[in-house]
Amino acid sequence: MNLRTLSNKFAIAVILLCFGSANAFAQGDFYTEDFAGGFPSDWTTVEVEGNGQPTSVWFYTTEGPTGAFATAPLASTTAANGWMIFDSDLNCNLGANQDSWLISPAIDCSQKENVWLLFETFYRTYSCRPQIRVGTDLSDTASWVAIEVFPGITANQFGGVIDGDQSINPQVIDIDISEWAAGLSNVYIAFQFLSSNETLNGGSPIGCAYNWQIDDVRLTDLNPAPANDMRVNAFFAIAPNAVTPYTQVEPIGFIADIQNIGSATQDSPVLTMTVVNSNGDVVYEEDLEYGAIASDSLAENVFFPLEFDVPAVPDVYTATYSLAIDNPDSDSTNNTREFTFVVSDSLFSKDLGATRSVAPAADESFTYGNAYFVPQGADLYARYITFGVVNADELVGKSVTTYLYSWNGVTDGRYIEPGDYTILAFNSYFFEGDEGTELITIPVDLDGAEIALEDNTYYIAAIEYATDDDQSCFLQAADNLDYAAMNFYTDSLDKPRYAGVLDVSNTGTLDLLGFGLDIVPVSRLSISSAPVGTTDIILPDGAVALFPNPVNELATLEFNLEEQSSTVQVSVFDVTGRMMQQQNFDNIKSERIQLNAKDLANGNYMIRVRTDAGIKTLKMAVQH
Repeated sequence: MNLRTLSNKFAIAVILLCFGSANAFAQGDFYTEDFAGGFPSDWTTVEVEGNGQPTSVWFYTTEGPTGAFATAPLASTTAANGWMIFDSDLNCNLGANQDSWLISPAIDCSQKENVWLLFETFYRTYSCRPQIRVGTDLSDTASWVAIEVFPGITANQFGGVIDGDQSINPQVIDIDISEWAAGLSNVYIAFQFLSSNETLNGGSPIGCAYNWQIDDVRLTDLNPAPANDMRVNAFFAIAPNAVTPYTQVEPIGFIADIQNIGSATQDSPVLTMTVVNSNGDVVYEEDLEYGAIASDSLAENVFFPLEFDVPAVPDVYTATYSLAIDNPDSDSTNNTREFTFVVSDSLFSKDLGATRSVAPAADESFTYGNAYFVPQGADLYARYITFGVVNADELVGKSVTTYLYSWNGVTDGRYIEPGDYTILAFNSYFFEGDEGTELITIPVDLDGAEIALEDNTYYIAAIEYATDDDQSCFLQAADNLDYAAMNFYTDSLDKPRYAGVLDVSNTGTLDLLGFGLDIVPVSRLSISSAPVGTTDIILPDGAVALFPNPVNELATLEFNLEEQSSTVQVSVFDVTGRMMQQQNFDNIKSERIQLNAKDLANGNYMIRVRTDAGIKTLKMAVQH
């Protein structure tokens, strides 16, 4: 008898037997809970703060989230028998705190030198913070240690971002809680969902986030991490734009965080950046060598020493971060990160195609756009803005206003205040309802004029939607490019580059965080090297001022022109681009002109001032 054959048959039988009895739990587990069939009788849920509704606590589900902005249900290993959820969106305690705990029974860890908590989860954030709480005294939960599950995550991101893939479902979380559990006989584990002013991460208001779903909870005394496992994290720098005109290319720098998620120290990891053009030629390759990186350690904020000087010719590039270690990596799938960027003839874009749509939950009216830096603007002109929506059939008869702003780069924290940017041009688009998801391209200026650009200037191409009803406008957007690391890199070198800007409720203040640095609108800007039509010169700041603003009855335009203008035309437009007033004046230099707003309805208006020397566009708010 062939003993090797018999041995192999026996081994196969054992493997099949093991597969046949497989479940979510493993050797070393000394506590497990898969929430089979309902809320466990020995678990509890506590509403610390909330609105007292049945949905203000954790509950058992086989369906998943059901709020207005529901995510996908948790696809855990034992999802067929149900799981637990805190559905913040369904509860929606808008503007107030949500603080709900799901607490395990007392677990005996007295014979354990090491304790790891593992669970499967699916989570999306919006100014909330999932935490694990560990303690031994039910009467003093304030003393329990708090462990943040998804540190550094920003509004609208999924929890998978910390593992480099927002689509992970389920995401397996493992946390070493030995410090607070090993050797103790009565250990409680709590899953705390918290939304308060302390948890703001780019979304507003609090108390109405998405949800947190968990299943297949277990405690083990065996380290679940393999010996050799390193990864390139999701924090890696991409190009400042997805698409940049060849006249505006700048050197691109690189940075990527790497992490040792294995149990063994890695002595000499090497991170390589390779850039390949459309012909397959390697046009840039650089290594970054690290020293020893201990288990569960992060190496962050290390810049590649040389930047890539992008050739000023149209092309498509693929850039790849790749990580190598001395020993075979147990999971090589997370050792690379790749992105594409394009050098175009005349187009600026932050996206390579829409992947989703966006609209704020707090207010139907909003402005959303992208910030583009122009290093070489002389003899170039802004011509078109391109955008798209996904619900044009619901917007028949409504309109959006597009704006081209110039911005001086001054910020107040993450905000751009109205005094730091200038309206260069605006236009309007009325929806007919049959646009579908086709992109819409219109001239930057209502009159079709092209706007002269300047060197070393930020320009913002923005789309404003204003409504007095509850009809939302869902703009096309992309969430497959994350500009966070790029922003960190460029800001560290005092040459910051940005992604999207957002103004919920059209207040005039622009938020550079937007819906998160990993979401940008489809808001593209086309430029030309020679004017095709007419061009307009923009009057300098201070040439024309408007006050008061907002206005009730009479507004004043104060002129401070360098030279007397033989003619001055003042036109007032509503947000749809319809002209409401027009006046002509002669021989103006340092005069004041009054505008009558008595007959204008409450709302926002654009004032276009045209002089011999150029034009100026101002926003005016009417409030009776």
